[in-house]
Amino acid sequence: MRTSSNARRWAASTGVTALLLVGLNGVGNAMAEPEAVNTAAVAAAAPARFGQPNLYTSDVDKMLNFYKNALGFQVDFRFPATGTAAFGTVSKGDAYYITFTSFDTIKQNTPLKHIGKSTQKQSDVAVLFADVDAAFKKAKDAGAKVLMAPKNQPWGERQAYVADPEGNYVQISTHSDH
Repeated sequence: MRTSSNARRWAASTGVTALLLVGLNGVGNAMAEPEAVNTAAVAAAAPARFGQPNLYTSDVDKMLNFYKNALGFQVDFRFPATGTAAFGTVSKGDAYYITFTSFDTIKQNTPLKHIGKSTQKQSDVAVLFADVDAAFKKAKDAGAKVLMAPKNQPWGERQAYVADPEGNYVQISTHSDH
């Protein structure tokens, strides 16, 4: 887990977001506790992020571990801290975050009742690496399902595709100015 003050402020704001996401289901009177008030004050001071992919899953911990072990992300946040996870966040560097939320959490706390595992994929999560071949090997060795081995593309990037444990497509790629 991150230890810098910015990461702690970010994790605190994510904690508040997670509490809002899961509502008061299973949270009880946590918002009435003094520590929760302090967390909200820290969250207000955290730097703003303008977006991140959110992936739904049947097993948040499995996704956190996959992105950590297969793709080198850092686990920044898990809610709740113990028991079955409803929400979690990973990061790569200071600018790339992915959150994971369980299907059940979304179904219980939003009007999105048709969320669930799908075999129809319409998007991917792109993760950039200097060495696509090494990143692909690490993901494959960690159990990622191989969709496409590293390949040079005509637009100048080298890319590979794997699937995460939920079947989401993950593009392992270099950066190109195209």
